[in-house]
Amino acid sequence: MKKIIKYLFLPLLFLFVITACSDEQNFDQARDLDVITDATGPILYFESTEALINSSPIITQNVNFDGFSSELFSDRVISGSLTFQIENTTSKQLEIRLEFLNEAGDPVDVETFSVDAAPPAVIVDREVFYGPATGKSIDIIKSTSSLRMIFTNNSGSTSVSSLPDPKLIFRSSASFKLRVIE
Repeated sequence: MKKIIKYLFLPLLFLFVITACSDEQNFDQARDLDVITDATGPILYFESTEALINSSPIITQNVNFDGFSSELFSDRVISGSLTFQIENTTSKQLEIRLEFLNEAGDPVDVETFSVDAAPPAVIVDREVFYGPATGKSIDIIKSTSSLRMIFTNNSGSTSVSSLPDPKLIFRSSASFKLRVIE
């Protein structure tokens, strides 16, 4: 009798273990994998002395920037932001216009900053968002191939700053989400 139980029990136990521990495997999960990373870095830095600002009422600077329009970036970017910081220790009230240009040189977006004269030192911070449900169209970033900065001096051509080494410093950085794997 013990031999019969032994011979029946072992196959039943084996059958139970095989069926109890197996689930249908879903290997299609890999298709649902979505890997997204953050890319952050500086974009543009411009520094000018008060003497240079006094020398011309309008200063224009063009910067070729193909980083946004490269396929590696533009095919994968989802959303992000540009952060601008302007520090003015000059005696000049300035207007700064930053134009985002496409390959044809046409503006696709514009950011304008009004900066008061110093002293005290004036710092302007602004963050602009791009992408779905966060702000401006991400297509603006994808089509940008260069930047044009236009600095307009609204305070004349004589320096009256009481601060040592008066300067205008324009900084910008970017932070974007990129889809690495779809």
